[in-house]
Parts: sequence; C-alpha cells; structure tokens
Amino acid sequence: MILEVDTNYLIENKLTAHQYVILKLVKDDRLPLLEKYLRDTNSYFSMRADLEYLLETGFVSRIPSGQGTFLTDIVVSDKFTKSMSFLQDPFDEFYNAYPIKVLRPDGQYDYLRVDQKRSKMLYHNLIRENPTTHREVMRCLRMEIKNRASHGKMSFMQRMPKWLTSESWKVYSDITEDSYATIQEERNIRYGETIE
Repeated sequence: MILEVDTNYLIENKLTAHQYVILKLVKDDRLPLLEKYLRDTNSYFSMRADLEYLLETGFVSRIPSGQGTFLTDIVVSDKFTKSMSFLQDPFDEFYNAYPIKVLRPDGQYDYLRVDQKRSKMLYHNLIRENPTTHREVMRCLRMEIKNRASHGKMSFMQRMPKWLTSESWKVYSDITEDSYATIQEERNIRYGETIE
C-alpha cells in the first residue's frame, strides 16, 4: 500500500509520520497491515505513547485500556476522518479559484473556464478522492495566479482543461511560499541598483 503524506498537514497538527500511518491504517480498517508495519519497524514499544498523544490531541476517541494494545479497540475520531475527506465537491473550490477570462496579447478576451464537464472529470481523476492532492493543486494554482499577475503574464494562462491535462500545476509544486518570496525579492533588484 502506498500512502501519500502531506508534510504541511503533519506540521500543522504536530503529528509524526508514524502517528499518521497509525491513524490512516486504522481509519481504512487495514489492521493486519498495521500489525505488520508495527512488527517490522519495531514500533510496538512506542505504540502506547503514540496512542495517548493521539487521544490527547483529539485524533483518536478511544484507545485500548490496560497494558495490552489491541488494534481493534482503537477508534479514530471525526477530527481525522473529516480532514481526510471532502465536505463538498473539491472541483467547486478549484473552479471558483480559476481565473474566468484573460486578455490575450492580440487584444481578444479568452474565457479560461471552458468545458466544465470535462474539466470536472479531469480534476476528479487527478485528485482521486485525496484531500492532500487537492490542497497541493490549489496551492499551486494560487501560486501561479499570483506569479502571473505580479509579472503581467496572465494573458498566457492556459484554459482549464489544458491546465489539467498538461499538469501545469507541477511547475509550482516544488516552490514553497518562502522560496517564492525570496525569488520575488531577487527579481525586483534591477541591474546597477546594488553596490558591492
């Protein structure tokens, strides 16, 4: 089984990757796999402390009592379940964030939100019911819009179906907000403005 882990989610919620794996496998009812994971990584010894922390932070609503750690007694709370599922269609958020139209270099307006049905299908295939992927795509879209708007390049924004099929969002996936701010500061310095 392959798990995608959003490190921003771990940092925001003060979780370790190990605790996240426990939560995810219990939530998905993959207890035999969790048992194998704990055995192969020699993590049984820290299981009690991890479960107590998860209970304290509200990610687990019930843990086994006593010395034994019985995986079937662990109950994942709504806090984790809701963060790993969508309350509404994620495409709606994407659609509302995507620019409506741009003025192309030839002076004509071009509508970018074309072929909504196809775009919705492409978006759902891209994120595959994964809130982590959805958050990353939305972060990249906001970053691209901010970048293009600040440089006067909005006229080159792709139409929605093309943006999704060509996976244009991946260009911005490695750029963090901090590094983007640093790049912007470096670009604002023109030739001859600094003395060395």
